[in-house]
Amino acid sequence: MRRRLTYTARPSSTAAPEQSAEKLNLLIYTLRDDERLCNALRDYIYRLFESRNSIRAFTELGVQSFRGFFSESRRKLSYKFLPPAYPENGLMQDLYYVFRKRKDYRWVEHIPAAKWAELFATLGYREPHELPPGHPALLQLLNCILVLSQRITAIGLEPEIVGKMPEIELFDSPFMVQSREISEYLRHFDELDFERTTENDDYRHITVMLAQCEDYIQQIRKGKSKFGTSLSLSQSIIRLTQNIERLRVFLKLIHATEGAAFEDEARFFQQLIRAENKKYSLRQHFNQNLSYLAFQITEHTGKKGAYYITSTRSEYWKMFRSALGGGFIVGFLAIIKTVISSQALSLFSRAFQYSMNYSLGFILIQFTHSTLATKQPAMTASKVAAALDISKVREENMKNLVEMIVRLWRTQTVAFAGNILFAFPVAYAVAWGIEYASGAPFASGSKVEKIIHDLHPVDSLALFHAAIAGVFLFLAGLISGYYDNRNVYSKIPRRIREHRRLQRIFSTARLDGIATYVENNLGALAGNFFLGIFLGSMGPIGYFLGLPLDIRHVTFASGNFGIALAGMEAPFDTAVILWSLLGIALIGLVNFIVSYGLTTAMAMKSRNVDFKGTRLLLRLLLQRFFSRPQDFFWAPKDQPPPETDESAMKPLKDKADDVPGEGQNRSGEQAGK
Repeated sequence: MRRRLTYTARPSSTAAPEQSAEKLNLLIYTLRDDERLCNALRDYIYRLFESRNSIRAFTELGVQSFRGFFSESRRKLSYKFLPPAYPENGLMQDLYYVFRKRKDYRWVEHIPAAKWAELFATLGYREPHELPPGHPALLQLLNCILVLSQRITAIGLEPEIVGKMPEIELFDSPFMVQSREISEYLRHFDELDFERTTENDDYRHITVMLAQCEDYIQQIRKGKSKFGTSLSLSQSIIRLTQNIERLRVFLKLIHATEGAAFEDEARFFQQLIRAENKKYSLRQHFNQNLSYLAFQITEHTGKKGAYYITSTRSEYWKMFRSALGGGFIVGFLAIIKTVISSQALSLFSRAFQYSMNYSLGFILIQFTHSTLATKQPAMTASKVAAALDISKVREENMKNLVEMIVRLWRTQTVAFAGNILFAFPVAYAVAWGIEYASGAPFASGSKVEKIIHDLHPVDSLALFHAAIAGVFLFLAGLISGYYDNRNVYSKIPRRIREHRRLQRIFSTARLDGIATYVENNLGALAGNFFLGIFLGSMGPIGYFLGLPLDIRHVTFASGNFGIALAGMEAPFDTAVILWSLLGIALIGLVNFIVSYGLTTAMAMKSRNVDFKGTRLLLRLLLQRFFSRPQDFFWAPKDQPPPETDESAMKPLKDKADDVPGEGQNRSGEQAGK
């Protein structure tokens, strides 16, 4: 009977949900014409719900589980293949049985809430606020309110949240007060003079307490840069928000509100069916939890992003000099890698030595304040996402985003140039010097042929390997953000300063310096170290698996080309050189596009940015390129600061001194002292 009833409203195809509205209309007209059928259906549904326990379904469906992220992921995955056994008298089993197709929620939501409300009214049901005290349906709703209230208090007092807001556990905090108010509300509910409207004093006080709870949640969200975050905190915030929203729904159902009858019930019914169909959805589970964590990761990497987007010519040349230093170091790293590759080593030893060569080299680049090309996108993507969030699709604001992309492209171009201009000659000079001193070529003929072949953009997998390197650059950016977040969330600098054993070893000033360095550089150090592991181990792993896996990075490619050129016999083949130069340029382009594309997608996901202005953005970028192509490669001149007349500014300064502010407060404090 239950499944046949749903079948009458379900469309024949998921691609035609409009059929469901037509079928529901037909059902409503049939019930109006046949009173006996209408009464029978109403009594059947009433008896069904009266015999079912709805508390679990109403309080759990669509609400985040108390389990951890990974345990909940495993549970959802296992239940996809073997669903759980629900209690026989529970509403969950009926919902699973009736709305068994995983896309049923689509046609249920396609039918307007007003149409579902019309069906409920046709069946002759009463809204919850009209039910008499002691009615089974009303009692279940009151039980749901009590359960949700207790959960809100329990989640709000979890150490993850109390650690961020200690005042939450005080006696008069809203998380405590709302629980007491709900208890009083339920105790007075059956009294004769209890008013079931939104003007009820108890109801209004409870909604105020819930609003204050939401204010605390917002403070934690806005204070992410201060508190940091974690998956467990993310889950607690989501659970708390969802329980508060569900409690508001039930309170609203019990109290008469303005609007058409049954519309609130219809909307809750639609939410319930969506939650039932998607309760084992891994995609929704990941989206709910990872977007909040991704925000924090990209936010921390974005703090240093301004350094990697040059605006003036002086900043442009500063980035160029920094990139020259990075290229100089990479030239030696390419030499060391060639030495390692010429030795007879096991796969593990080769991967380890490659990885340490990369990791220590990248850390040295950081210590010397040099720059490695293509690492900047991981730091700048969140700034672009923030600009997207603000600009939306308005053309005047989108132009600001275009300007940011132009500056980023220009900065990346000069970083490429600086790296290549030093990596190539340094590797060439060192290889030639070793050959001159030893009398034997640094790279043999077969090695030179392999290097040249690996740079060919058509005959080799150079561009595919460059894309793999771009993925690792993206992962390194996420790792940097993750460790910067852990720095804040776990209060690592403070723990270093308060470590008793370290206090005995180092002076206070030295220990404070160590803590400050860790605070400012832990993320970058971790990102550089893991990037080296990724790049160094990919080739040996690919060889072990028998798969064509390797990496190509533009700066190392230019260093390898210098080594190959030093080992070539004159005269040089012009075609080989031109193909190699083209391969290096395309490797750099693929490195940049993949790493920047992935990190931007992650940052946009973290802010839930709906990128509807793609077409407008591309049009503005093309217009900018054809009108001023030089801006993509060359920085404008520095603008001199505007000249100011000191005599004209003096009255303004004197007037500013009269404005109450921080300076005046301090002088007042000093005077008071």
